[in-house]
Amino acid sequence: MKELVNKYYTQKGLPFFIASLLFAIYDSLLYIVPPPPSETSDLHSWITEWKPYLQFADEVLIFATISLLPAIYTLTNVRQKHESKLSLYASGLFYLFIIPLFVLVDLLLGRLVYPVNVYPLTVDTIVFILSFITGIMHMISIILALLILMYGVSYRKKTMGSLILVAAILGFGFQMIASYPWFLTPGVLLVCQLSFPIWLLFIGIYLIKIESRIPKKNQTELN
Repeated sequence: MKELVNKYYTQKGLPFFIASLLFAIYDSLLYIVPPPPSETSDLHSWITEWKPYLQFADEVLIFATISLLPAIYTLTNVRQKHESKLSLYASGLFYLFIIPLFVLVDLLLGRLVYPVNVYPLTVDTIVFILSFITGIMHMISIILALLILMYGVSYRKKTMGSLILVAAILGFGFQMIASYPWFLTPGVLLVCQLSFPIWLLFIGIYLIKIESRIPKKNQTELN
């Protein structure tokens, strides 16, 4: 019986580990790629030079986004009577905003590095796509910061809930900083962006190491 319980919680934590790894790879790939040149005439050569990294990042992002679906579902079980309303609200916002926005970023990034029929990729199009991606990532970081904090607050009264709350506060701070990339160096931006995959990893470990030891009757005590 104990082996079955451990296997169950290992399976619950697995989507978090996969999402954490894929988002860490995605952030690292974008760190390797230098910022777009300020001269618009150099944009085509910039894309050509760094196309393999951008293509790889584009492919990784879609799988990372897909892996978030079971992970977020694990955080909130709508069938539980005492499920936190705050946690339910955070999960709803995750599905409503974060997932679609990541998909949109993936589509825009793909437009930069993959041919679309015979439509030319003009300089104006490149500038629009890069500006749009920057704006979307700004929005994603702000919403992520709020959602991570909401999950931390909703889990605060569970076993080791104070640790989750501290991790959530740190994640909130780093994501808020990451929402303004134009003020940051690439290294600082990478550190701030990695707070999201680190948070996912932390939650996955929590599910395996902590919740598997909690009596069943206490696993739904959320506020």
